[in-house]
Amino acid sequence: MVYNACAVIWFSLFGIQVRIHPSIWVTLALMAYILSGGEHGMLGICLFVLAGFFCLFAHEMGHALSGKWLGGGRPSVDLAYLGGVCTNNIRHLSAVRSIITTAAGPGTALALTLPVFVWFCVSFSCEQAWGYIIDMCSGVLPHELLEAYPPMLMLFLAYVVQVSIWWSLLNLLPIYPLDGGIIMHNLMRSPGCMHIVSMAVAGVLAVLAFALGLYAMVVILMFLIFYNYHGLKNSPY
Repeated sequence: MVYNACAVIWFSLFGIQVRIHPSIWVTLALMAYILSGGEHGMLGICLFVLAGFFCLFAHEMGHALSGKWLGGGRPSVDLAYLGGVCTNNIRHLSAVRSIITTAAGPGTALALTLPVFVWFCVSFSCEQAWGYIIDMCSGVLPHELLEAYPPMLMLFLAYVVQVSIWWSLLNLLPIYPLDGGIIMHNLMRSPGCMHIVSMAVAGVLAVLAFALGLYAMVVILMFLIFYNYHGLKNSPY
C-alpha cells in the first residue's frame, strides 16, 4: 500500500521520506464523531484529529527509525485512509531485528503517555497520576485536572493517551497484518499457521466486540478475518 501518487504533503525528516494524504484526517474526524457523538463539538473533533495524527505519525516513525538504525536502507512513511505504512528497501532482516523494528512502532506510540504521566506525578502524586491516566484511557476527564489546567489542553492530552494506548494494544494483537501478527510470523515462520491463528483470534474478538455493542470494531475484525482467509488460500504451507 503506497500512496505517494496521491499524497498532498511530502517532506523528509531524519532522512525518512514522509507522505501524507488528506484521507487520514477525514478518517480520524469520522472516528472522533463516532466515538464521542460530537459531545465536544467541532473543537473536540479537531483536537482528536491532531492527537490521533500525532500518535500515528510517532508510531510509523518508530518503525522507520528503528529499521534505518538496524538495517540501513531508505525507509519511507505513508499516512492515509485507515492508518500508516512504513516501507523500506531492505531485502532481509534477521528475525530478531525484524521483531524489534515491528515492536518499535507501538512502543514509540505508548511512550507518548510518559511525559503526561511524569507531569502528573510532579503536580500531584504517582498514585494519582496512575489514576488520571486510567481515567483518560477510559474516556473520563477528572474534575481535578479540569479545574487545575485549561480544559482544552486536558482534552487534547486525554485523546493522546487514549489513541496511543488503545491503538498500540490493538496493533499488538496476534492478527496479521497488525504489528502483533508480523511479530508472530517472525516467531512461527509458517504463513499458514500465522493466518489460522490470526483468524481464530480475530473471530473470538469479533464475537466479544459484538456482545459489547462495538460494531465498528466488529467490521474491522471481519475485514482482518477475510484478509487472512484470502492469505491462507494463497499460502504455500
